[in-house]
Amino acid sequence: MKNDVALSIRKRRNVIFVCVSIIIGLCVAFALMTTAYLLTDMRAADNKARLNDYYFEALNELSDEVDETVLNLSKLTLSLSKGSTAAELNALSRHSAGAACALSRLPIDCEKTYSAMKLLNQIIDFAASYGFSLARGMKTDGFVESAMAFRKAAETLQQRVDEMMRRSVEKGEIDCSDFSPEIAGLGNETQHETPDYPEMIYDGPFSDSRLPVSFKGLENLPEIDEEEAVNKAESLLLKHGAVIVGKSSSPEAYEIECGDSFVALSVRGGMVLELIVPGDGNGGKNLSEDDVYTHAAEYAAKLGYGDLYPVWYHASGSVGYVNMAPKEGDAILYTDLVKVKISLDDGTLLGLEATGYCRNHIKRIIEPKISEATAAKLSGIDYDFVRLCVIPDGETEATCFEVHGMKEDMEFYVYVDAVSGEKIKAMKVVTSDGGRLTA
Repeated sequence: MKNDVALSIRKRRNVIFVCVSIIIGLCVAFALMTTAYLLTDMRAADNKARLNDYYFEALNELSDEVDETVLNLSKLTLSLSKGSTAAELNALSRHSAGAACALSRLPIDCEKTYSAMKLLNQIIDFAASYGFSLARGMKTDGFVESAMAFRKAAETLQQRVDEMMRRSVEKGEIDCSDFSPEIAGLGNETQHETPDYPEMIYDGPFSDSRLPVSFKGLENLPEIDEEEAVNKAESLLLKHGAVIVGKSSSPEAYEIECGDSFVALSVRGGMVLELIVPGDGNGGKNLSEDDVYTHAAEYAAKLGYGDLYPVWYHASGSVGYVNMAPKEGDAILYTDLVKVKISLDDGTLLGLEATGYCRNHIKRIIEPKISEATAAKLSGIDYDFVRLCVIPDGETEATCFEVHGMKEDMEFYVYVDAVSGEKIKAMKVVTSDGGRLTA
């Protein structure tokens, strides 16, 4: 009897022990799952906070650079000495370029920033042209009038940036909803206010061209999902931990952050629309211009843009900027640009922008009706070479002969329509340290 009771007690103890063990195990598992969930949530929150900090840094930089741009333009409306004017022009160019760089880092569709970017590029062109004329003793009265017109347009941009800053600070996150494509541009209705100052090829020829909104280069490509986009971003950046932080339109694209890097991949085809990799090098400047072309072409080919030809180059500090274009036969497609940023220290890819290529790159039939010799004669300059190309022409494009040469000690690129023989575009080259059009 006692043995039966003891046996029964032991059995109950075993059952209780098993039950307690199961309960403890479930509690441990639940605790681990809760911890994992909290860690994941914390990482996501941390990524969001870091991205918001990145945007706030860009917005602060944009505000400061636009303020300085307005200040420089205001000073240029006065009758300054030649030395003071030159100093203000250098500062104006630097701050306007800084503003454009900061604006490009904000989460705003390129369609909405187009007018502001165009204005900033025009101001940089204006500064270079003004400096060119000033250094050669040319008459500069028209530039003072132009500075007034640019100052008014820049003040409009300044007001919009200030408003964006105010709303963003109130919300604690970047608010770009009110950034309109109509602001800040010297559009057709006000273009008469600006004198016909000499034009500089800034950021490469046709770098700000805007053809129809549809992205013809992506239309026939298969769509990728979020998982494929994340995997591609990690493979491209050679990093793990990529997260999708947004999705843009026109074209549809995944906005992905991976560490300190950012990449926008098109939903159709997973093409790299924009890439930003932090790092400006240490100033070693080991690479030559040809080295930069080689690296840029290799990166572009690896990313699916095929064989590209360098058409413009600029070096600033320890960074090389090169615009690449594909060819159709012997014709250069200026409409289909890929812009690449390369470290001059070691050839590292620091940035890439390919919206022009993705917007316009299709198979073309190019049939010129006039000869190279005829185009050269029609150009009106003493030419040294002629080549076929396709350029933006308003809301469409034109097949032209690009004629390079000199006239009265000035360097020009003249674009003669290869069908009608009409001169539809002329660009005067202004040489600056590190920057030129590649021939």
